[in-house]
Amino acid sequence: MRIDVFFDVYPHPAKPYFESQLTEWQHQGHQLRLFSQSSIADASSTFTITFLRTLRQRPMRLPLMILWRCLTNPTRCRRVFRSTNGLMQRIKVLATDAQLPRQPPDVHFVHNLATAVSFSYLKCACPRTKLAIYYHGGEIPGVRQIPWEEASRALQRADVVFSNTQASISEAVSRGARADRTACIPVGFALERFKLPDSRDYIPNGCWRFVCLGRMAPEKGFDVALNAFAALRRKTIGFQATFIGAGPELENLKELTNRLQLQDVVRFLGHIDFEKLTPTLAGFDALVLPSRPVQGSTWFETQATVMQEAMLMGAIVVASDIGGVRESLPAALHPYLFTPGSEAELADRLASVMQLAREEVRGAGLAARRFVEKNYDIRTINRKLLEMVFPTEPLH
Repeated sequence: MRIDVFFDVYPHPAKPYFESQLTEWQHQGHQLRLFSQSSIADASSTFTITFLRTLRQRPMRLPLMILWRCLTNPTRCRRVFRSTNGLMQRIKVLATDAQLPRQPPDVHFVHNLATAVSFSYLKCACPRTKLAIYYHGGEIPGVRQIPWEEASRALQRADVVFSNTQASISEAVSRGARADRTACIPVGFALERFKLPDSRDYIPNGCWRFVCLGRMAPEKGFDVALNAFAALRRKTIGFQATFIGAGPELENLKELTNRLQLQDVVRFLGHIDFEKLTPTLAGFDALVLPSRPVQGSTWFETQATVMQEAMLMGAIVVASDIGGVRESLPAALHPYLFTPGSEAELADRLASVMQLAREEVRGAGLAARRFVEKNYDIRTINRKLLEMVFPTEPLH
């Protein structure tokens, strides 16, 4: 099968599941072409990527490409031109489409709503090609919040809209997706990349090892975690807390650590590449995920893939009960969920977790790994995605 995959940002070091999806599809014999609107500096991929430019970036070349496409394939260009409103928007869409190959694939697979807004016109340009959109959740604070009209227009054109939790499916429907064209299929993982070491230990010398992992940004609630650690510190000294990641709030979090006098139990490691991150996670007993809603943003935590990554390496999870987090955890860990933003509840859950004996933590960690292995295997998930796109056709 021929699959064209579209991203707003790729390669993306914080989203290794993109690479897992593409690699598995390639292993399954599908032909891939990748298109991205931008990338992150120094990020790399093993795949060939076509980066799509704007008229501002290519003011001389793109008008010539548009003219050539209009002369050689006028039918498609007419469809593209009629797919949107406003002269400038139509010219922008023509410029984007001029950079794509003329041979249509079997499916256009579009990651993220922002990308879908730019590429939903493909259903008009290639009406016989399936259009699948993967809705990864709302827009994070600081980026353009997509108006309902734009989101609805993009989502309604899709043959199927995927998302990773029932919570995010509900959000996609509220933003215009047709309920009868949605499917809840989680992001998957290449399980062979998460090898649990034989020497995996827990709570060495009676000291709990907590980790907070993600973009250092307000919506991740890491300040809530620091205040909870401070409250916990007043009750016990048997823990260490490590923060992994970079972002706009990093310096503020370091300052808060100093104000709370947590320097001896809290450390910041910055960004760690995925290949090094996986074995690093095996050195912690529990992941703390304190995500919270932020006013003025449509974002909330959906699957929270850092939870599955931690569980695959044998860690348990203490998390805020936000969005799709609950449904992305085994039931045995639900007692450790807390109200988003509540420092007191988080401190209480951490204290409860620390009452567990070493063997109880080991058993819970291994059970959590089995939960992920059963529900998030990329091989199974990739097949399900295409089966939902082509429900009555054999896949080759």
